Amino acid sequence: MPQIMKRCVALPPEQAHFVDAMVASGAYESSGAVMRAALRALQARDAAMERWVLAQVVPVLGAMHPGPAVGPADDHLRAAVRRQEAVWLGEGNQRTKM
Repeated sequence: MPQIMKRCVALPPEQAHFVDAMVASGAYESSGAVMRAALRALQARDAAMERWVLAQVVPVLGAMHPGPAVGPADDHLRAAVRRQEAVWLGEGNQRTKM
């Protein structure tokens, strides 16, 4: 079993109630299991976004603006995609790094 590192998190009431409901329903054995599942989903979403940016967005950007396709321009593009994603998901500007 991998090493476990404990974290203490504060949740708004609606999220805390959701976690509690998931445990009470029997879908998860503990609040930690709910949080681990949520983090796995977030990691999968981020990996899918990264694949999409690299496979779809960067080539189009490169075709529009020929030049090196690595470095600060890619970082700027990733940050812009993350900002737009946060708007779509109603998260404000909490995340700016991909």
